[in-house]
Amino acid sequence: MATDNTEFDNLPHLKHIFRRSNTEHPEPMDTAITGNVPCWLEGSFLRNGPGLFDIGEETFKHLFDGMALLHRFYIKNGKITYQSRYLRSDVYKANMAAKRIVFSEFGTLAHPDPCKSLFRNLFSYFLPPTLEDNCNINLTALSDDIYVCTESQYLRKIDPETLETLDKVDYSKYVTVNSATAHPHRLPDGTVYNIGYTYGVTTTYTIIKISPPKEGQETLENATIICRIPAKYRLYPSYFHSFGITENFIVFLEQPLYVNVRKIALAKLTGTPLCDALEFDPECPAIFHVIRRDTGEPMSVKYVTDGFFTFHFSNTYEDDGHIIVDLSIHDNIKIIHGTSFENIRKNEYPVLNMEFRRFVLPLNITKDTPMETNLITLDNTIATAIRKENGEIYVNWDTITNKGIELPVIKYEQHNGRNYRYVYGVGKTATTLMKIDLKTKTVKEWNDTEYHYPGEPTFVAAPNSSNEDDGIVMSCVLTSRLDMPAYLLILDAQTFEEIARAVVPVPMAFALHGMFVKAK
Repeated sequence: MATDNTEFDNLPHLKHIFRRSNTEHPEPMDTAITGNVPCWLEGSFLRNGPGLFDIGEETFKHLFDGMALLHRFYIKNGKITYQSRYLRSDVYKANMAAKRIVFSEFGTLAHPDPCKSLFRNLFSYFLPPTLEDNCNINLTALSDDIYVCTESQYLRKIDPETLETLDKVDYSKYVTVNSATAHPHRLPDGTVYNIGYTYGVTTTYTIIKISPPKEGQETLENATIICRIPAKYRLYPSYFHSFGITENFIVFLEQPLYVNVRKIALAKLTGTPLCDALEFDPECPAIFHVIRRDTGEPMSVKYVTDGFFTFHFSNTYEDDGHIIVDLSIHDNIKIIHGTSFENIRKNEYPVLNMEFRRFVLPLNITKDTPMETNLITLDNTIATAIRKENGEIYVNWDTITNKGIELPVIKYEQHNGRNYRYVYGVGKTATTLMKIDLKTKTVKEWNDTEYHYPGEPTFVAAPNSSNEDDGIVMSCVLTSRLDMPAYLLILDAQTFEEIARAVVPVPMAFALHGMFVKAK
């Protein structure tokens, strides 16, 4: 088993947050609660993220590579239990059986089995690395079931109570895609939208609509492709992690973080992991594509702006002939390359330069739309949109806050694709939770000490709530000191003050995303 005794200077004990081997705890265990858990809060708070990085004598190289570890906090009658279980994916089982890394991940390239024949090893070098079913990014609801997902063509169904691994679902059995995002959008009627890549002579961004299955149908049986958008650069498609949806439109961002297809094709020959095939060119513009949901028809106009990178849309919605697009913005990709274990061991954890920006896209563009004049007629934003001679609309943003926020979440069920006021997330120092008031452009913050690192927040509305922020915000907080255990934090969403915490009796692993499943 690989070991790591590196000490850190500016952030000592950071290795206690990003542990390379975490033990699963499948049986529920009691937590130690301080404060008062709301009596109305009942259900399962599920989290997903990489948990196991050491496989035999080999170690994954990037924070995004580890084997998926699922977490569950069960909340009822003011009490909270905790449990965790590794996803028994095909990747996990193959790695455990071989006692080595069998499948390539985002930052780690798997090598051929030395026990295979020379011919088979040689042949394998001419096949690009493939992402399988190590679904370690997010959770989503499809029909009445819970699935875990990653940026591949696979989903894994799980039992939300025991965290046991169930069915494996393959997008490509139903629609022609090679992958799909881990951030699909679910509508109130159960319809789900997602976007993926389809590789071929021309790489396309493929928009998928999944209608709810009827009795006896499989989960993705009603999946259809409603639109294909050709990549601007055939061998350099844009990387994307999420997208936006409104009541009538889908908003896709073609950003200047490109996937070098040649590098992927030659990855095994050159020893290049997938993350090194990403190339960021901030001198290239970012392009917003707007697609009608009812017909799948892209609008002919393109909205362009200065280059940037984003992982996460916060929300998109329509307002008096405009589409509002809110994003967590990075001006570089340090968050990707800076989270390798090599950099973490060197104490080179990235300092992030981030903003929370609003873009406004005017909809009613015709051949008679005037040029070189601001087309935005809303009075609550300083964002601009200018029609250029080539027909493109250049959009300049409104900075809501330059403090920076990641992992943004909203009151999703009521406000996804609709006008909203509040967004919650993690601050760029990674030691702060934030609540942004989009109307007043003010920020409330929660933090404990420099040793406490909150994860993605989750908002849960109070019963019969009338105000958008009437409810609680939950976050799993890890600490960088061995004498400070991890805990589930519960904040009053309105005041953003702590009302309870549930201390976990065992070490917890870092997780990326999660969801709250209300008790039935």
